[in-house]
Amino acid sequence: MATPADPSKLPVPWPQDAALKFYAGGCHCKAIRYKFEYPEEFYSLPAVRCNCSICFDRGVLNVYAPIDKFEFTTGTADDMTEYEFGGNKVKHRFCRTCGSHVGASVPCYGLVVVNTRTLDELELEKLQIKDLDFKNAEV
Repeated sequence: MATPADPSKLPVPWPQDAALKFYAGGCHCKAIRYKFEYPEEFYSLPAVRCNCSICFDRGVLNVYAPIDKFEFTTGTADDMTEYEFGGNKVKHRFCRTCGSHVGASVPCYGLVVVNTRTLDELELEKLQIKDLDFKNAEV
């Protein structure tokens, strides 16, 4: 496993000593289910509207977590289709059955990207949105 990212250095840094809570989600058909730890005050941190071509195309709103804070509870990464482009550092993950874009992994930075639209019980209207220019960034 890659070295987990420092939470203070994520694209949206976590507050120092933030209390963490488990959040769960998955794809539309439920073949892929996951849980991850994220600051308890979920809506106090913005979700990222990334402008890279795939995130823009899919309309995803992302949150970021160190790779060791994420785990599959049903299915595995091997049960998903991975798509890479550009520098091939970001592995976008899709359910093989329903096609849901669950998120991505970025092993070189030790982090996972979670598409908030796949979270259980997400209150979309409460999300703060932060635009980040990953289209022009060197990942």
